Amino acid sequence: ENRLVMLCKSVCMLPLGSQEQNVFGVDSEAVLDAVSRAVRKRGAVFWGHGPGTKAALMQKAFGYPSAEPMPAPVTFNDDAGGSNNSFDYFVQYMTYLNKVKLAKPSMPVLNWYDTGLLVSVMQGAIAESGVSMLTDKDGLAMLRDASIGHIISKLNQIIAVEPYSTTKGVYNFFIGDGACRLNGGVELALHLMEGYKAKSMTTLFIFNNHKWAIEDNLVAEAEQEHVLYNAQFYDLLSQHGRVAICSDELELREVIAFLTKKTDLYLKGQADPGLSMVVIRGLDVTLPPVLGDIDPILKSPEMAFMRKVLGKFAEGCNNKVPIYGCSAFEYIQYLHLFME
Repeated sequence: ENRLVMLCKSVCMLPLGSQEQNVFGVDSEAVLDAVSRAVRKRGAVFWGHGPGTKAALMQKAFGYPSAEPMPAPVTFNDDAGGSNNSFDYFVQYMTYLNKVKLAKPSMPVLNWYDTGLLVSVMQGAIAESGVSMLTDKDGLAMLRDASIGHIISKLNQIIAVEPYSTTKGVYNFFIGDGACRLNGGVELALHLMEGYKAKSMTTLFIFNNHKWAIEDNLVAEAEQEHVLYNAQFYDLLSQHGRVAICSDELELREVIAFLTKKTDLYLKGQADPGLSMVVIRGLDVTLPPVLGDIDPILKSPEMAFMRKVLGKFAEGCNNKVPIYGCSAFEYIQYLHLFME
């Protein structure tokens, strides 16, 4: 049985025209019409798809793959002394989830990562290990935009919006305590735990290092304004049955082992779905600042504008004028250098 299958979605991968024409794309109808006319000269043209034909064609093209066996939960039996690098435990967790995805290829196994210092270091460790970070196009868009808190909106979608809430799956969200507070992440998570019954197994990881760490890094200083006084807040949350706090790497190891065992039982139908929260303490890193050459900032029109406007505003004042500035990635260096 010989059939020509044509997929035409306004994208041209061949250099058929100029660079500009290729960027703007092709006229799908014109391409389809041209191909159809060429095929018609060789015989009859008819619609060859029906129920089940897509699966049959894909199987002919790529064979009949079978799922891998389910991996055993991680036990860390050979890790009596703990790891020298706490991020290795996340790498092992991600390695386990990659194997789960190979065992359950049709089931969503996905992670979403917020923009933050510890989350970024964790992503680097995962990427360096060679395993997939198991994210999707929404996750890539958030990373590309250096989003702060968009994963919290995604968490709400997964738990409260169909078809996500009624679909079996394994989901993980990673965020720092600053971005989580800024977007009401803990409050939303508790609201979702109490008010919704999603069919997925979902875990929200919060890195509780008590500061806006990436903002400190951008200005190469430990700013008092970037300190987060939230230890007692998370201590109180630890009394909740679905919240775990890891104070050191050994507790983190035990939580990761517990999550892999729970995942295994959940996929076997022996554990209930639900949303859980893991608060991670004791992890901190010091990285070289990403300041680079500050001369363009000092000479920028934005800096000149700030000097002019704020100087005019403060003209004639006998006391210092307080300035409140948001520590957003896009302009924290401008604000910091202006204040200096």
